[in-house]
Amino acid sequence: MSKPPSDDMQDQPSRDQPPLRPLLPAPAGAHKEAHSRRPVRVNACEVCRTRKSKCDGVRPRCSACVARDTDCRYGETEARQIRRRYQELKLKRTAEEELFYMLQTMNEQDAGDVFRRIRTGAKAESLVRHIQESSLVLGLSLAPETHTRYEFPYLATIPPALQESIYFRSHIFDALQALDQAPDMPHANLVARQSNYSKPLFAAEMADPLLSDVKPSQWTAVSTNDSLMRKLLEGYFMFEYPWEFIFHKDYFLEDMASGGTKFCSPLLVNALLAKACTCSRIIPNSPNFWDPDTLTYRFLAEAKRLWELEDETPKLTTVHAGCLINAAMDVNGHDRPGIAYARQALSMAHELGVFRAPLIGDPKLNDAKVFTAWGVSTWLTMQSYYYFKPPHLTRPPPHNLPNVENNQRWYSEIWLRYPSDELLYPLGFGYTMKALSELRIIMRDICAVSFIGNEAPQKMPWSQVLAYQRRLQAWFESLPSVLSHRALLYPSHIKLHCEFYGAIIMLFDAQLSPLQNDGSPLTETQITIAKEITAQATAQLESLLRIYYLRHGFEAYDSMLIVHLVHLANVTLTRITSIERNPDMNATSTEEIETLRSTLILCLKGLHDQSKNFFLSGVVFDVMKNRLSAENRNLVGKFVALQDPDKDQRELHRSQRIISDYVIPIVNLNEDPEAGRLVNMVQEFSRMSQIG
Repeated sequence: MSKPPSDDMQDQPSRDQPPLRPLLPAPAGAHKEAHSRRPVRVNACEVCRTRKSKCDGVRPRCSACVARDTDCRYGETEARQIRRRYQELKLKRTAEEELFYMLQTMNEQDAGDVFRRIRTGAKAESLVRHIQESSLVLGLSLAPETHTRYEFPYLATIPPALQESIYFRSHIFDALQALDQAPDMPHANLVARQSNYSKPLFAAEMADPLLSDVKPSQWTAVSTNDSLMRKLLEGYFMFEYPWEFIFHKDYFLEDMASGGTKFCSPLLVNALLAKACTCSRIIPNSPNFWDPDTLTYRFLAEAKRLWELEDETPKLTTVHAGCLINAAMDVNGHDRPGIAYARQALSMAHELGVFRAPLIGDPKLNDAKVFTAWGVSTWLTMQSYYYFKPPHLTRPPPHNLPNVENNQRWYSEIWLRYPSDELLYPLGFGYTMKALSELRIIMRDICAVSFIGNEAPQKMPWSQVLAYQRRLQAWFESLPSVLSHRALLYPSHIKLHCEFYGAIIMLFDAQLSPLQNDGSPLTETQITIAKEITAQATAQLESLLRIYYLRHGFEAYDSMLIVHLVHLANVTLTRITSIERNPDMNATSTEEIETLRSTLILCLKGLHDQSKNFFLSGVVFDVMKNRLSAENRNLVGKFVALQDPDKDQRELHRSQRIISDYVIPIVNLNEDPEAGRLVNMVQEFSRMSQIG
């Protein structure tokens, strides 16, 4: 038998085959991985799948479809379909839960409207989206109520002690009286029939073609509902802008419509909409600023995010946004952290030369800088005066405000249109801006004397108080005719006069304080004068607030209204408390006590009404409510809802979230403000309730 070939023999080539190329070791680093197989295309396009042709899976069009010039569409893989269906179910469950919560918190009428939409087949996701952005409220709401006048709670008549007030001889009060008469009566004059005299401000809408052209959705990622956001902007310009004129309205709207970035930016738009949410009657739960589902929260969060992303290049729009974020946080009871944004805005304004004179270059930009200088100065004075802090600016802006009559375009008037009326009515914005700016200069000077760094407050010398009184009186007497006591009409006009009397009361109340920290006690004559001036100013302040209520009511948003309401409420409550502690006071009549109670009820009603618009008013209302005696609490409770249905939850939020240095006027200019700071009063009442 032959032997099998050895291994050596097997390795040799046969004589019939060519010799094999010898294999050499590969050089170091030359090793290459074998090419992988062509990837398997699990998901061919629908065209290739139908034609049963090979598909390379290139997106958006595979090579075969490109060659054939056909549409290329890809279907979903099974895994992708599962993920999509899972997300849809998750969102559907979340939307249904959210809708269930909304139905629990809605009033009966709105809940009924939502239920009817559910019965017609509306989906939960769609309903939630519409409710959150208030499209549902806008679509279902009736035309604004246009009460001819409101009625006072408790006592329906003007108190006898006020009937000699100059404000009850004004056109607006004459119109209110004429509306109570038959139309054919001679006193039912033409003025009384004008819409701006016969209807409250909230019945009007802003007539501005620039506002109609803007698309806020191009500037914010929070909402795509342009009609809603335009409505928010309208509410801001009508109710807040006349008192908070940080930026030039027309320049802002022009850039917003055209896409310009000199006077408009995403940061500014989001900051403005955050504040505007509180000004509007169409945003549900706007006081709940902590709720991430509200537009109030979302716009403010977006504004803060964009603020952090801003580069260090100073811009006018960033200055404006900083003050607006501060303003939005103020009404949330967060002014202590909020003022940091305004301080940064002020620093940036200095870098831009806003407070420098003379200005050269672009005339429009210069006008915007002058406007900004006065807006920021006026805003920061308010932040000092009502918070008992030193002024942020040592002097007023160097540029004089132009004459209003000859420079209407510079001020950019706000025009109003009322239902069933073809006429347009001016709000008188320019007159209000100029007058308020000049009044705040005097208030800034009072701050500079009263609040000096960390020093204890000092009582002004009598002579200095009289000097400030003369300046205030000169300001009052120089008001243009449209803002005179005879012609005032809109809330911004009325508040201007309220601020004047409030400053007078603050000055002379401090003189009557038992704290003698200047070494020069008043004479009997000076005490008598101070009491008379304070009493007269208080009577005028009350007259103004009563006229405000009769014409405009207290339901529409007005952040500054609570300052004057709480001031009058405190004066009234102090008087009531004094009478209760001294029941034998011969000078006190039953009529006077009843009048005081009617005033207190009216003030607390205003604070309660405003609490539905913004959070801070609810906190102030709680503080004032807690100061009532049991008898007065029972009386007030007949006209104002003192019990909150969500009391425990709201009080928890309020006790945890108040970071406000606002001073309730239970202290005077020459007293330590800490006892009156809102944050301290809330903490004290919380502590007492826990002890009780």
